[in-house]
Amino acid sequence: MQTNRLVKAKNSSEGQQCQPGVIGELLKNIKRRVKVPVIQRHFPATQGLICELTCGKPAIPPVVVSRIVNGEAATPHSWPWQVSMQPTFFHTCGGTLIHKNWVLTAAHCFMSERCFNVSGIYRHESFRYPTVPTVEFDIALVRLDGDVEPSNEISYACLPSAEEVLPGGKKCYATGWGDETGNSMNASVAEGLNQVALPVVPYDTCKRMDYWWFQVKTSMICCGYTLPDELQSVCQGDSGGPLVCQDIPGGSWEVHGITSFGPIGCVMNKKPSVFTRSSAYLPWIENVLRRDIYNEHSKNTAGLL
Repeated sequence: MQTNRLVKAKNSSEGQQCQPGVIGELLKNIKRRVKVPVIQRHFPATQGLICELTCGKPAIPPVVVSRIVNGEAATPHSWPWQVSMQPTFFHTCGGTLIHKNWVLTAAHCFMSERCFNVSGIYRHESFRYPTVPTVEFDIALVRLDGDVEPSNEISYACLPSAEEVLPGGKKCYATGWGDETGNSMNASVAEGLNQVALPVVPYDTCKRMDYWWFQVKTSMICCGYTLPDELQSVCQGDSGGPLVCQDIPGGSWEVHGITSFGPIGCVMNKKPSVFTRSSAYLPWIENVLRRDIYNEHSKNTAGLL
């Protein structure tokens, strides 16, 4: 599947004031109706002032139609925030570029915290799978060791509002290079980025015993069609990649979900794809960034009196 970007464009009525630092940039990507503290009061800006950032608006718009049966190839560069995680030089998981230094992905993509060209991997502290039978807290942030320069082919996805819950039936798009065969014993990476339209399955439906029962939590999103002849899903290799949605047609794309888990074979009746709900973890994301900035500042000022 595929990637797009995180920083949300300002409306002209929202003023032109810049927020310094990484936290300020990311907070601008969260919808303006969310009240957040002014991080600059507590942490010095380390990245300078960056104004007029936009997110969720690909320079090359994706071709989205009302119905996609089994997924389809994505238009090149139409999901410009899609990231391929390659800890062993081969595609393993997807990710979402949400800032020039940060990628949002799944915690289970890093059972071994060995990775190249990154300066930090932050898995959620409460992630315990497979020690526990549920894949809860399946979220991670990856700190890149350099800046990603935005272009027509690379950009950021927006973040949703805190605790925003998508209504049942809302159509979103998942993207990635995951397996197209459904053969869990011999999964293979797709040659090109694929996209698939998936409607949200209400939590009350997804938690039923004949669906995912106790394995699904309120901090997750279930997506997929319910009729056997309409089944489609994400698959191995799509993990960590984005589930993006628009509030309105033509609006900014927001990363509402992180591909987490699904049934063996990927497609099964009453077993929709399950995503980590990113809106449930915005405080965690902010805290990780706060700690990272604090640690960098402490390291750079160590020994000074």
